[in-house]
Amino acid sequence: MSSINNYGVDMNDKTLAELSFSAVKELSDEVAATCSGGNVSLFRDKNFQGGGITFSGSDANLANNNFNDATSSIIITGNQRWRFYKNANFKGSSVTLGPGRYRSVAQGVNDSITSIKRIS
Repeated sequence: MSSINNYGVDMNDKTLAELSFSAVKELSDEVAATCSGGNVSLFRDKNFQGGGITFSGSDANLANNNFNDATSSIIITGNQRWRFYKNANFKGSSVTLGPGRYRSVAQGVNDSITSIKRIS
């Protein structure tokens, strides 16, 4: 029996390099970003007023959450960037924003966001 840090972990006489870790798998960029923390909160009015909704991952159609073309201010936490699209399914013109508090989104974006994508 081998031991790791004197805890008596049974490695069946294999080295760490020889072990198979079937429970470990590659994560998609979005899943990895979600695990790393952070989210985006969208608000109906300027200055984070009027009710809001928070996401930790992408949403292809904000209409499904009754938030289509409703965003006037945004808070992004964590270290990820988010892309905001005019149309559903990540189509149409878009704006990318990083972490921060956006009390009022720019003309052309205000009340016109339909889908959002978390990007690294």
